[in-house]
Amino acid sequence: MKAFELNGRGVGVTGGGGHLGQAMVLALAEAGAQVWAIGRTQAKLDALFEEAARQGLSDRVSLVQADVTVAGSCASVFAEMKRACGGVHGWVNNAYAGRSQLLGALDEAGLDFTLSSSLSSLMRLTQEVAECMETGGSVVNISSMYGMVSPRPSLYREHPRFHNPPAYGAAKAGIIQFSRYAACHYGLRGIRVNAISPGPFPSPAVQTEEGFVQALSEQVALGRIGEPSEVAHGVVFLLSPASSFITGHNLVIDGGWTAW
Repeated sequence: MKAFELNGRGVGVTGGGGHLGQAMVLALAEAGAQVWAIGRTQAKLDALFEEAARQGLSDRVSLVQADVTVAGSCASVFAEMKRACGGVHGWVNNAYAGRSQLLGALDEAGLDFTLSSSLSSLMRLTQEVAECMETGGSVVNISSMYGMVSPRPSLYREHPRFHNPPAYGAAKAGIIQFSRYAACHYGLRGIRVNAISPGPFPSPAVQTEEGFVQALSEQVALGRIGEPSEVAHGVVFLLSPASSFITGHNLVIDGGWTAW
């Protein structure tokens, strides 16, 4: 359907080399977008490009090694998108950085780092992106089900190293609220801002822990963990004309985790 096509549109994806980021980049490229994948780790970006080449999408994917927590780090990306595509049409704030400090072991430095790198930098980058969207556009901010509900302590009792820290959830909750705020303030400029809250999408390394994956699956109404493409398709939707009257929304893709 043409409403879901992104032909010729310039889209940036932070955290583009990550578990979910790679799927987002490939799905956007498949939908016709020119995608700039931004990440800190060159090896992950190179792996993404290899997969894009395997799928015949490499001509639609550009790699950018950058730390988006640094102000102005994406200025060259914005300029290149304008030259190549005539503007910045879409942006996905997917990058995350934080420290795994649980209750009882919190310190101010760790909290400041997580909240600054995961929430403050996203807010600042959204502003930078919006300043480049001269004819409107769409921003998608990646939150989490743990920005809506708390981790259940019993789920992690036998798997403590996978427990989500409180600053992670606080940052993700802030992303949802900021997306609403930005949507209301940028709406008259034709800029839509939405959030996506993924549920359980453990990385391949985590999936080697079969007991933990089973425990996660038992918390999901659909009885399984998610596939990265299932988040990526939501990103394509929110960046496409098919969602032209949707802004300030939090799209929950969690298999029913938060429906119980």
